[in-house]
Amino acid sequence: MVAAVACIDDSGSTGSGGDTYPTKVVDAPIDRVDIQVRESAPPQYAVVITSGLPSGCARFEAWEVVSRTDSEITIRVTNRMPDSDEVVCTMIYGTHESVVDLGSDFVSGREYTVIVNGERTTFTAQ
Repeated sequence: MVAAVACIDDSGSTGSGGDTYPTKVVDAPIDRVDIQVRESAPPQYAVVITSGLPSGCARFEAWEVVSRTDSEITIRVTNRMPDSDEVVCTMIYGTHESVVDLGSDFVSGREYTVIVNGERTTFTAQ
């Protein structure tokens, strides 16, 4: 049995040899979400996100802060994947780490919720 492997290039298409395949942007699986408190006055906060790359063809695409309210921050992390079932990918699970700076405008003693692709974590501002 012979297996072909196609990966995504910088142009957003996949291929091996002269073949190219369209790609799509999908939500990344989230493995871990940690809140980082930087020692400053006032304290600055960041979210350290470990997202999954579920195959050899998956490539980290981006993160974006989708919304922010008084007590909740929603972040979306995406990957780029082949948009074809004909593309054969290696079954290698990788990870990508992103650090999202949240700034320092938090009220001391207030609880905040960070949601990353549906995964929730909370922290209390110092």
